[in-house]
Amino acid sequence: MGRITDIVSQKKDPKRVNIFVAGEFAFGVLAEIRFEKKLSIGQNLTEGQISSLVELDQTERLFNKALGFLSFRPRSGKEIRDYLLRKGKLKEIDKSDVEKVQYEKSIEKAISKLKKLDLINDNEFAIWWVDQRKKFKLSGNRLIKLELMQKGISRDIIDDVLQGTNLTTLSEYELAEKAAKKKLSAYKKLEIREYRIKMGQYLSRRGFDWDITKKVVDTLSKKR
Repeated sequence: MGRITDIVSQKKDPKRVNIFVAGEFAFGVLAEIRFEKKLSIGQNLTEGQISSLVELDQTERLFNKALGFLSFRPRSGKEIRDYLLRKGKLKEIDKSDVEKVQYEKSIEKAISKLKKLDLINDNEFAIWWVDQRKKFKLSGNRLIKLELMQKGISRDIIDDVLQGTNLTTLSEYELAEKAAKKKLSAYKKLEIREYRIKMGQYLSRRGFDWDITKKVVDTLSKKR
């Protein structure tokens, strides 16, 4: 147990304070935590209480970092987790195993708080992602499914969202045809065989299945 002997605002970040115990710096916390926990000079703290305060401060800082990351666009839970892990630079050799475990624990608490506030919702994220990819990237379901899997979205959510009828008025074939038409000018000077190969490869990269790709290439080949 130790007694708080001083509480000083940090010069570089006035939103944080340094807590001194027995005349020596012990730890830093957000000023709001200091007031929330009613920390004051003369108060005695156990080692357990100090550990809890440090953990709470770390969780809140991670929560705020995640909010900033979310301000640019919606994110999946995995994106948030990976981002916070990168910020923690857990691969640095000077971090002990205990520190790494504690940091990961704080990440999960921050993510849990974001989920409770509905700031992380993998189902809504998947709906948004599909809508964006189909409207602006003219991507096929195969590519979209791969992207969502890479972002940690479950197969069940992906299948449900891709089967939804309210995401786009265009069918998979119509999307492929629209994407292909944007490439027509770039391929117009090619011989028919090379044109079919190039267009087929392009639509495949955009995530369209072979049967749809073939139909689109066949149709557009006749209109050249």
